Amino acid sequence: VKAGAPVPLRGIAMGGDCGVTSVETSADGGASWQKAALGADEGTYSFRRWTAQAAAPASGALTAMVRCTNTKGVVQPMEANWNGGGFMRNVVETVQMQVG
Repeated sequence: VKAGAPVPLRGIAMGGDCGVTSVETSADGGASWQKAALGADEGTYSFRRWTAQAAAPASGALTAMVRCTNTKGVVQPMEANWNGGGFMRNVVETVQMQVG
């Protein structure tokens, strides 16, 4: 990631058993969250595209986080419940990038 440059973020979100109300991103370990732009709502059980940008620091690491809130008001948790089979994964997703 180029130092000081905006970092484009994008992905898909799913609300589980209902639709997606919002998607938020954080570049400071979850201390603050910014709303992402949402794509079209294709129905209750569909994925919903989102886009956002994060500001890269002058150097070091950038940790980007993303969370979804569904139409029932349920927000993805910071830690996943243990599930040996990996079914129904539901947790704030995190990606680490090196700035240089």
